[in-house]
Order: sequence, then structure tokens, then C-alpha cells
Amino acid sequence: MSEDRCTEVRERLPAYVGGRLDPAAAARVRGHLAGCARCRAESELTALLLRARPHVPEDLAERIQTSIRYERATVRRPWWGLAAAAVAALTLGIGVASSVSDRTAEPAEYAVEEDGAFWLSDDGVIAGVPVLSDLSDAALQTLLADMGT
Repeated sequence: MSEDRCTEVRERLPAYVGGRLDPAAAARVRGHLAGCARCRAESELTALLLRARPHVPEDLAERIQTSIRYERATVRRPWWGLAAAAVAALTLGIGVASSVSDRTAEPAEYAVEEDGAFWLSDDGVIAGVPVLSDLSDAALQTLLADMGT
């Protein structure tokens, strides 16, 4: 048998086994299966899988919809749930607020010299302070050695 014909038949096997092919197409598939053992084996496997499918009750979708409507209608939102959430939020807020220190850190100021004029900046990068992430590993090792660590 030609591989192209086998490919075409294999694509139609689920519809053939499920009885969804028109009579002419079903006759062509049946004729091919009579002479091709590989496609016939695949047809038998497809039929086995079709029979092994779980049975879905016809009214399942309707029962699910009814259940959803019922659940939505009976959901109660007790007032104490909202009150408990408010107390928890208040407690968390007090805990966070009490852990914050009253003193505020003053930003470091750096003297920046530009064209003979000096001005202050709280941004060390603008002031030209070295940034450690820009240093190579060798330069970091040298810096650590110079610091005596």
C-alpha cells in the first residue's frame, strides 16, 4: 500500500470508527483496511480507545449550571468576616507603623566640582564616587587587600 493512502486513512480512522463518515468514504476506508494490516491494527486500537472512553451523562452540563446557580444564590457574606478583615488590617498597620523609626536618615552629601564651581549632591554617582559594581574582580581584590581585610 502507498504511504500517502495509509496516512489519509489513519487521519479518517476516528471518524470511521465513530460512524461519522459518509457511506462512500467509509467504503474506501473499509476497502483499504481489508488489504493493509498496519492500518487495520491502528483501526482496532482506535476502536478500543473509543470504547474505553468514560461515559459522560447527557445532563451533566445542565446539572453543573444548576449547581453553580444554586451556590451563587446561597452564598452568604457574614458581617463578621468583614470586621475580622478590618481588625487584621488595623493590627498589621499598627505593627508596621510602630517598627518604623522616628529618626530619618539624612542623605549623604557629596561635594561636586564642575568648572571650578562646587555644589552639593545627594547622588554619589553624579559626584563621581566609585561604584563597586563597576570594578573588576581583580580591582575588588586589590581594594580589599588595601583595606586590610
